[in-house]
Amino acid sequence: MTLWLYLHFPVLQLDTLYSAHEEEPVIIVEAKRNAIVQFNKSAAMQGIKFGMGLGTASSLCGDLLVYPYQEEVEKEKLLEIAQWLYIITSDIAFFEPNGILLRVSNMLTLYDGLDNYWQALKTLLTQLNLHFHYATAYSPLAAQLLAQSGFNQTTDNNKILLSAVKQHSLTKTTLAPKIIEKLNRIGVNNLQALLNIPIADIAKRFDISLVNYVGRLTGDFQHPINFYIPPIQFKRRLELLFDIENTQWLVRPITLLLHKLESFLTLREQVAHEITITLHQRDAGNVELVVNSAQGDNTAKKWLTLSSLTLESIKIESPVHSITLLASHVAAKKIIAVDLFSGFQGNTSPLELLSLLQAKLGKQAITGLTLTEDARPELTSQFCEPFSTAVTLSVENKLRPSLLLPKPERLTDKVSIVQGPERIATGWWDGHPIVRDYFVARSTEGRWLWIFRNHTKEWFLHGAFS
Repeated sequence: MTLWLYLHFPVLQLDTLYSAHEEEPVIIVEAKRNAIVQFNKSAAMQGIKFGMGLGTASSLCGDLLVYPYQEEVEKEKLLEIAQWLYIITSDIAFFEPNGILLRVSNMLTLYDGLDNYWQALKTLLTQLNLHFHYATAYSPLAAQLLAQSGFNQTTDNNKILLSAVKQHSLTKTTLAPKIIEKLNRIGVNNLQALLNIPIADIAKRFDISLVNYVGRLTGDFQHPINFYIPPIQFKRRLELLFDIENTQWLVRPITLLLHKLESFLTLREQVAHEITITLHQRDAGNVELVVNSAQGDNTAKKWLTLSSLTLESIKIESPVHSITLLASHVAAKKIIAVDLFSGFQGNTSPLELLSLLQAKLGKQAITGLTLTEDARPELTSQFCEPFSTAVTLSVENKLRPSLLLPKPERLTDKVSIVQGPERIATGWWDGHPIVRDYFVARSTEGRWLWIFRNHTKEWFLHGAFS
C-alpha cells in the first residue's frame, strides 16, 4: 500500500497577507455564510471563534481588523509552497484551497526512513513561517481527515492510523449532509460504525458515492490524483492591503515579490535577464515596467536597484491595488572565471553598468558601435546592441582619423599633402556611389587632416587626426 502525507494550512490567507498584524485582532470572514473562517491569536484572546458571525465578533472586540476571505490568495500560496517542497519531495498534489498531499512511499529509500523524510519537510515548513497540521495514512482521504483534525503524527503503522480514523464523527468527513442523516437514522454516527458495515451491504442500501468514499478512505479504491508539475517561468501576483497612489511606496511590495523571485531562481541555479512588473490600477489600465539585466541576475537586491530606477520614470494615473511580477526570460547560471591574481576589478562589471544605464535612461537610449565591411567612411561603423560580438574584418589596417565629420565640408584651410592618394571607388550597387582620392594633409596651423578630392576636382575635409 502507498503511504501518503497530508499538510493542512488552516489560516493560509492570514499567514500570507496579515502575518505582520499579530498584535492586532484580525479576522477573515466568508461573505456567503457571514462566518469567521480564520483569525489570529489576538482575536482568539478576545473570544473570537470559528463560525461566529461578524455582528457577534464586533460586540466582543471593537477594534477588529476585518478582511474578506479570498480563495485565490490561498491557491496562489499553495503553488508557492509546492515549489519549495519540490526541493525535498517529488510527488505533490493540491487539495485546494488549503491542503497539499504528498506521496511518501517512493521517498523513504532516499531519506532512509520516514523520520528523516519528515524532519526535512518540517524544517522547510518552519522556515516558511506557516501554521499547519499534518498526518500520514494509507489513503489520501484518511490522511486529509487526520490532518484536518489536528492529528499531527507521522507513522507507517496501519493499526494506529486506522484506529485514529475510526474515532472521527461523520460530520468531520466530506460526506453530503443527506447521506450523514440517513446513516444517523440507522445508528451510524461515526466512522467506526460505518467501517464495520460490509461494503456489499453499503452498496445495497446507499448511493454509490458512499461506496466510493468508504473504498477510498480505506485505500481499497484508487483515489484519482493529479500531480503538480513545476512551472517553467516565474509569475506571482500580490494583492495590496491598501491602494497605493505614490510610486515610491510601491518599492516595499515589489521587494517582497523580488525575494520570491530570488528563491525561485536560486533553487533552479538560474538567472533572469528580463522581468515585467505590472501595476494593476483601480480606475485605469495596467502599467507595465520592463526591467532588463544584461548579464542576468538572481538576487533581489540587484533587481530592486534596477526596478527602482525604472520606477522613477513612470507616473500612475490611478491607485494601484495589486502587482504582478513575471520573469519569463531565464537561463542557466553561468560560472564566471576570475583570474587568481587579478580578481575582480572594481565593484561593478561592464554588464552591470549597462543594466543600470538602461534602467535609468531606457533600453533604447543605450547602443553599441561596431565596424562593417563597407569601404565608404560614412558607413564603416554602425549602431548595434551593446557588447554584441564584434565583426572580424578581413581588410588590412589603414590610416584613419580619430574624428570623422558627420558630412564632408569644403576645404578652406591651406594644406600641404603628406600622404596619399588612396582611392575609394565603391557603392555602385546601392545607388550611392563615391569616387574619391583621400590624402593625409597638414594645415598651416599644424592640424593633421583627412581630405579628399572628388571626380570633379573639388576638395573636401572629412576628418581630423588627434
